[in-house]
Amino acid sequence: MRTLLVLLLTFAACGNKQDKANEEAAKAQTKADDKAIEATKAQQEATDKAVTAKQEADAADAKALADARDKGQKNFDAADRKLASFKDKMAKATGTQRKNAEAAAAEADTREAAAKTSLAKLNSAAATDLIAAKTQADADIAALETSIDAVELTLK
Repeated sequence: MRTLLVLLLTFAACGNKQDKANEEAAKAQTKADDKAIEATKAQQEATDKAVTAKQEADAADAKALADARDKGQKNFDAADRKLASFKDKMAKATGTQRKNAEAAAAEADTREAAAKTSLAKLNSAAATDLIAAKTQADADIAALETSIDAVELTLK
């Protein structure tokens, strides 16, 4: 009987150890699940921040592109009006002055075509090509303005 009592106590002690082990395992699983949920939330927050940052960068790029297009077109239009004005004056010029003005106007027309091409490239430029397209358009418009100044000098 004593043996039976010892066996029962041993089984009871083993059962308690097993219950404690199960409880500890359940607690550990709950902690692991909580940490996994926290990690998922943190990853989602990081993804949301990245998406927001990309949207803000895209908006800034779009604004920069629109500003560059508007400025380039404005400068081109001003130069084109100035050239048209000098062509009207050139029509009234005579002799050597007219000949020199026509040569300068031909150069201005060439520069104007280059500036139009650069503006077209700027209008279709992606954000990654914006700097190069803007630089080229600015250079072509500056060259157009210089050639228009040459026309103006020949008409004075």
